[in-house]
Amino acid sequence: MSNDNHELIQTMFPPDGSGVKPYEWMINPTRQRQWIDKQGLFLWLAFFFSEIGAGLYFVSLFYEYKLGLVLGWLITLILGGLIHVAYLGNPFRAWRMIMKPNTSELSRGIWIIGIFAALGLLQMVTSGGFNMVFNVIMGILCLLIISHGFATMNVIRALPAWSSTMVLPFSIISGVWVGQQVLQFMLAVSGATALASGMEVWAEIFFFAYFLCLVLYVWGTWHANEIGQASIKMMVSEELKKITLIGVVGLAIVLPLILTLIMWGGDTNAFLIFLRLAAIFAGDLAVRYIIMKSAVYKPLLERN
Repeated sequence: MSNDNHELIQTMFPPDGSGVKPYEWMINPTRQRQWIDKQGLFLWLAFFFSEIGAGLYFVSLFYEYKLGLVLGWLITLILGGLIHVAYLGNPFRAWRMIMKPNTSELSRGIWIIGIFAALGLLQMVTSGGFNMVFNVIMGILCLLIISHGFATMNVIRALPAWSSTMVLPFSIISGVWVGQQVLQFMLAVSGATALASGMEVWAEIFFFAYFLCLVLYVWGTWHANEIGQASIKMMVSEELKKITLIGVVGLAIVLPLILTLIMWGGDTNAFLIFLRLAAIFAGDLAVRYIIMKSAVYKPLLERN
């Protein structure tokens, strides 16, 4: 018997008689575990770094800031890519996923990242890389990468917390918002203070768009059905309550709001920008963790 099968049996049938009964998953909401527990944590981190790197690349296109392109490209491919490989396991078997772009969202994502890697490298080494055609193509690829993680989750209709209509808009706003903050910090520490201050109006817009998407996501998931309500309740359960309060409410919303109000109108400095970047970096990780951790499957059978 393999270790995985033995562990599954021990989980379902522990010696003390507790645990999940074989039929409970058919009549009760059951939390998904494959994409967030144990090795599934790699997928959580891979989606995050791929989207943040693509977000930084995307925003850098508008400012024609080549260092931002380089860093965004490296974050997407090295951090996001290597962590993806760690999740997929044996690369000698995982490569088969590439051959199914018509049916697999993960396969399409790998193809998109591969094209992004090749064209991004060409854009960075070409002296005239910042032309309209290149920028449009790379901008579209960046948005596809940013939305890839949640798009992969969104197709799983059995998990209402992931099939919400707000999942994809939130993912795009999230990736661009954090990427914009990384670029603003890079400009501030490089001495381009005027340009960093000019970006503050976009920081304000993206923050409030991010907050609005979160509110609409929670509202929509709660009103979708009873299974969606179970996911929202799980977010404030004892298991996830601290992460929700500290990570989501505190770091993703309250602290960035305070710092944004302090810098309102462009009165920025590198230290405050760094504090906000650190807060939203940790906060966005917490938001993604909560969304993935609290997703529960619809039961196959309805109770009378």
